[in-house]
Amino acid sequence: MKAASSKDNRLYKWLYLTLRSGIACSLCLVCLGFILFGITKAEFAKSIITLGILILVLTPLLSVVLAMVNFLMEKDKLYIGISIAIVCILVLGLVLALV
Repeated sequence: MKAASSKDNRLYKWLYLTLRSGIACSLCLVCLGFILFGITKAEFAKSIITLGILILVLTPLLSVVLAMVNFLMEKDKLYIGISIAIVCILVLGLVLALV
């Protein structure tokens, strides 16, 4: 079994940070929105909740794009193609969900 290279470790670290910060940011916005909605019942609070959910949905897309950039730098054509297909599926699902 091959040991992970430093490039792989760097990619894993970036993906970990991306997913973790996206989820934390989303959680903070949704909680803030719920608190504001409980206090004020304002439409602005609903917008904050929606933004938090949108960030949660876009977080996996960002991680796939980061991996794709890494594969582009390594010139790994198979994984570039797979990443492009996954990005297309995620974007199509997001567009269909919003329509």
